[in-house]
Amino acid sequence: MNKKKVAFIEPAGSQSNVFENYMRFPLMGTLYLGTILHNAGHEVHIYNENILSRKIDPFDIKADIYCISALTVSANRGRLLAQEIKRIYPESKIIIGGIHASLAPETFTGVADHIVYGEGESVILDLVEGRITETMVSGSAVADLNELPLVNYALLEEYKSMNTIPMMTSRGCPFDCNFCTVTKIFGKKFRMFTPERIMEEIRHALQYFSTRTFFFYDDNFTANRKRIREFCNLIIDSGLSITWTTQVRSDVSNDPELLRLMEAAGCRFFFIGFESINNETLTAMHKSQTRSDIESAITTIRHHGISIHGMFIFGDDHDSPESIQSTVDFAIQHHIDTVQFMILTPFPGTQYYERIAAENRLIHQRWEYYSAMFTVFRPATMSPSTLQHETIRAYQRFYSLRRCTFDGLRLLIDIFVDALTWNFSKVFTYSFNVVILKAGARFLVGRYAKTFEPYLKFLHRIDERNVIDEQMLTPEG
Repeated sequence: MNKKKVAFIEPAGSQSNVFENYMRFPLMGTLYLGTILHNAGHEVHIYNENILSRKIDPFDIKADIYCISALTVSANRGRLLAQEIKRIYPESKIIIGGIHASLAPETFTGVADHIVYGEGESVILDLVEGRITETMVSGSAVADLNELPLVNYALLEEYKSMNTIPMMTSRGCPFDCNFCTVTKIFGKKFRMFTPERIMEEIRHALQYFSTRTFFFYDDNFTANRKRIREFCNLIIDSGLSITWTTQVRSDVSNDPELLRLMEAAGCRFFFIGFESINNETLTAMHKSQTRSDIESAITTIRHHGISIHGMFIFGDDHDSPESIQSTVDFAIQHHIDTVQFMILTPFPGTQYYERIAAENRLIHQRWEYYSAMFTVFRPATMSPSTLQHETIRAYQRFYSLRRCTFDGLRLLIDIFVDALTWNFSKVFTYSFNVVILKAGARFLVGRYAKTFEPYLKFLHRIDERNVIDEQMLTPEG
């Protein structure tokens, strides 16, 4: 075998997306692909621009093969990198894959030797070793995830700078939300690691990091509750002292015993896609949940000592400025610990994109703005600029200086009162992390509002003219 030097590159998205710049995690697919090639004897380096906190200069990276994995928000940056690399190293091979390549492969036509759509593990070796010559390459789904290799985190440049260990234990989702890309990429069939394999992954990952905090990327970690019960019991019986965060649906609250086990096994935070408190919106999104389900879930989960990061989406045809601010009221009244207010985004390849495109409601297709932080389509009940402004205002209200200060003072008072009664058994229930996260979010919200001012001006020009011309497609222009 002719040993190849392979560079994986994960481009950053728009610099205007303040929040993405502070969520510095690698793509797990890239780590698996790199590990497969490394185990086969190739020299592999993985570069993530967010983790590196800088843009990659192609002159600094010399390789035989460049593999670029791009999200929709980083697709244009990925295309630009491919063009620069081909100009500097014309003899090199360029492979482009990832979510956007699967959703809109035409984005990379003419700049890549191979464009991979679907899961890449089945084809990566044949591509690198020259056994595949076609430009468009279909990767098949990994039937048994347990056959994937244990991740070699050391292949990722500056991996030790991460204070949370990323891990993904399943692929696919049995649900069919109309705005989501997950089923388009991974299908509706739910595939998963066994509980024993998750434990093996955890012990293996701890060899690379000093932190013992994990974030499970799974889109719905508890889709198979029997698996998670077994996993939690294994964690508890092993005595491994780890803490972890994961993504779940609100229906996890229907199983109080599972919540008890997850908390006992070290789960401290749930990321939950509530999406909306409007039942009509939830139905339109195919969310298979109601406002009542959400309220019940929040109460039950908080009762079991697990913090909640609630994720909401604004911009559906049933939304209005009033419903957006009602959502903020709801989040405050129900004591959701932290929130993420996103703007409904028609990602290419989704049901929602097809409908919005057919209705001629897209404002532009500048992919770097498809990050769920920008209004890129015309809402039905408000102007594009109103949706953008109300989303910014929602963040400012939830993460107001007064609320963040009050939460910090309340925590100090709780500690003081418990100290007076010598009640140190409650020390582990104090939400230090939540207070710190809120303080950090308060800082980001300030950056967010200022950074988005040029885009708001762009949207105001659309409101005024009610037409888009070529010059207006540069939001900062």
